[in-house]
Amino acid sequence: MKKKESAPFGAGMSSLLMVFVVLCLTVFGVLAYMTARADSRLTQRSAQMVQAYYAADAEAEEALARLDAALLEMPEKEALESAGFTVGANEQPLTGKLEIPVDGTRIYRMQVEISGGDYRITVRQTEDNTVWEDEILDVWDGR
Repeated sequence: MKKKESAPFGAGMSSLLMVFVVLCLTVFGVLAYMTARADSRLTQRSAQMVQAYYAADAEAEEALARLDAALLEMPEKEALESAGFTVGANEQPLTGKLEIPVDGTRIYRMQVEISGGDYRITVRQTEDNTVWEDEILDVWDGR
């Protein structure tokens, strides 16, 4: 009688291997989904921040346009005030500052100097206005 040769791996081993492969694919699929969702949220937040910045920048440009028009009709200090700038006290050259909130944590700052009917932008920046508070930690002093 001839002996039947059996496969080195039985049906149980191939089923176990198939379950392992399906489990790995499921885990990788869930991880890919979570990464894509996190990237989507980050992209949306980034788009909102950029949109808020450019809205503040457009508002600053409108203030400069108002200043241009006002400088043709009135004295420099009054032109700055009518354009929405705050004027420093007795500064030479005359300086006007404008602050526009961008979002809850940032401020768009612009500063112009006026001399001879012309203005020059000296500061144009976005600053973080979050107040940082240091926590006092109760650290063991070794005694």
